[in-house]
Amino acid sequence: MARRPKHDPRESEREILDAAEQLLRERPFREMSVDAVMSRTGLKRPAFYVHFRDRHDLALRVVENTGRTLFEMTDRWLRGEDPAADARRAFEGLVEVYVEHGPVLRALSEAAGSDEKVERAYKALVRRFAEATVRHIREEQDRGRIGALPDVEQTAAALIWMDERYLSEAFGREPHADPRVVVDVLHTIWMATLYGTAPSGAAPGTAASPRSVGR
Repeated sequence: MARRPKHDPRESEREILDAAEQLLRERPFREMSVDAVMSRTGLKRPAFYVHFRDRHDLALRVVENTGRTLFEMTDRWLRGEDPAADARRAFEGLVEVYVEHGPVLRALSEAAGSDEKVERAYKALVRRFAEATVRHIREEQDRGRIGALPDVEQTAAALIWMDERYLSEAFGREPHADPRVVVDVLHTIWMATLYGTAPSGAAPGTAASPRSVGR
């Protein structure tokens, strides 16, 4: 009978990823070595290389996994039919992710400023959000819900990078901001920018539709 492996590969991979997140909560990326990560697991150093090439590859996987969770939250708005309500649910989801992973996301954001591989991965993640936002804005414009904007791509990029920086500052270290206030702030800014109305005001598109911006 074949001998069963001591560790399930999926469990080992998850253990290493969890250890990396724990380390990034406490130290900058430049101090995240393979030895430092593996010392927080019950695994031997060779187990690391079964799943990852190096610490850069590990960081990219953390970005990828967290990004997947963030996209699940933004889909609440991108695939919804009620702009104001769906956007609020999306921001509530984003804030939940940042409350849990804020220090890790902040560490990766800071690492992007000095590490080329992390920078490429992090910026690619932000671009995916911006591109999805561009598509959604244009769909909403086709429905007549969003009027003219100075530039759709630049508007989407500005909103997404604002979110990234604001959420990183709000939840990147303790004590963090009040999640309910952060949701209100982001929701108000997005609704006012795209629909020309505050969330508590008239239905989207009625307060300033068609928009006069850019005309």
